[in-house]
Amino acid sequence: MPQKRTHFVKPDDPVLSKSAAAVDLGQITSHEINTDIEKMLHTAYGEQTDRTKPLLVGLAAPQIGISKQIILVDVAARGKGEVGNLRVYVNPEIIWKSKEKSEWYEGCYSTDRVCGIVSRPNKIKIKAYTRTGNQIEEEHEGYAARIFQHEIDHLHGIEFISHITDDDKLHWVKDDEFAYYRDKEVWRNWPKKCPRKKWEAIKGL
Repeated sequence: MPQKRTHFVKPDDPVLSKSAAAVDLGQITSHEINTDIEKMLHTAYGEQTDRTKPLLVGLAAPQIGISKQIILVDVAARGKGEVGNLRVYVNPEIIWKSKEKSEWYEGCYSTDRVCGIVSRPNKIKIKAYTRTGNQIEEEHEGYAARIFQHEIDHLHGIEFISHITDDDKLHWVKDDEFAYYRDKEVWRNWPKKCPRKKWEAIKGL
């Protein structure tokens, strides 16, 4: 969860509700796209110089006002604070999902203090381009697969809250509570709910 939101658009910004533009393949290595990626990486790492410890596990370009299909995913993330392998994916798409699903918590820099329990496929296969223009396919499972699904959703104007139909699984978590919420898995029975109307007011709906 964010403690510093200066780079992020507000939850009611229209950019979060629309589909982002695919990056032209001939422009992936351009100065413009490289600048966008560096802005995203700066947001992910903040002012720290240690690039083995990003401050977040995922980021989609629209979250910082760039309506392009670029995401960052830390494929080493395990859902309890572990980080260490943040990668850039351009024009990512999910080409396969497992039938088996599981529930886990999700939070977002773009949903204020709203977190919740979301059911998603356990395993996925993605196709994307690296920042050098190489096409890749990767399989991911567990928490890393969840991050990919969360961030790719952002590219299509979808936020995790839309996947939650049981309002009891929609939570209000303050910044100083998030580590406890995450690490102790108290998200499974979090007592502080976020009424749907409260979220809609934040979103400006």
